[in-house]
Amino acid sequence: MKLVSVIIITKNQSRFLKKCINSIVVQSYKNIEVIIVDDNSSDNTKEIIESNKSNKIRYFLSERKLGLAGLRNFGVLKSKGDYIFFTDSDCLATKNWIEEGMELFLKYDYAGLEGKTIPEHQNFGISDHFVENYTGGTYQTCNMAYKKEILIGCDLFNEKYDLAYEDIDLALRIKKKNTIFFASNMIILHQIVPWNIKSIIMNARRAKYKVILVKEHNYREILKFNVLEINSLIQLIFPFLLLFYFRIKSLRDLYFLPIFFIRALLHRLIVWRTAITEKILIF
Repeated sequence: MKLVSVIIITKNQSRFLKKCINSIVVQSYKNIEVIIVDDNSSDNTKEIIESNKSNKIRYFLSERKLGLAGLRNFGVLKSKGDYIFFTDSDCLATKNWIEEGMELFLKYDYAGLEGKTIPEHQNFGISDHFVENYTGGTYQTCNMAYKKEILIGCDLFNEKYDLAYEDIDLALRIKKKNTIFFASNMIILHQIVPWNIKSIIMNARRAKYKVILVKEHNYREILKFNVLEINSLIQLIFPFLLLFYFRIKSLRDLYFLPIFFIRALLHRLIVWRTAITEKILIF
């Protein structure tokens, strides 16, 4: 049975991390190691990890600021497995997540697998954040797996993408010569995370990396990911459409409507500023 390395990077996510770890260590596929790379958390992340007595867990504390790509690369270089499965600390793996992936890896010559990601539950509003991917083609590292030799062969994640989109950049580079297959039975549940002002601003700041992604890869290929979020431009021009675009379920959701308008404005300003710097035409 091939050894599988599961890599989780985390920072101040202790309220979600315990459930995430528990979902990994009980996988039906038993020959695994769980590599947790802690980006110098200031909460009780270390205590949460050490409270789990599984001998599958390997914990690493990064005291240097590596960024998302650097942290994932750190995990890959520490791994011992032939296959690398990625997920995030706010995710829950279904019991057969790794087994479903390994059956495909061993049967077919896939370089990578992209799994299905769905919300943990349906009781959410616009003030909640989660990731979903029902049909593939988004390549988000909350649910991706690769042969380790493929990752090493393409020089791992590009550490220029230190805040976002390192996962899409990696997948597009791998896809030039290899196959990444969408595995619909490889399922991750994404925990519902409430938005706050800090996370909304951080989300808008990631717009810079979307422009760089467009410049470095085929423009039509990038448009499939909606990475430039044309909907944010529409919301900026017609702010009243926010009432129809989002599901309003609570007073908290109404409170967040003007905040999302400000986010759309900040997003477009960052896109346009970066486009000017990178000398690329983007609306």
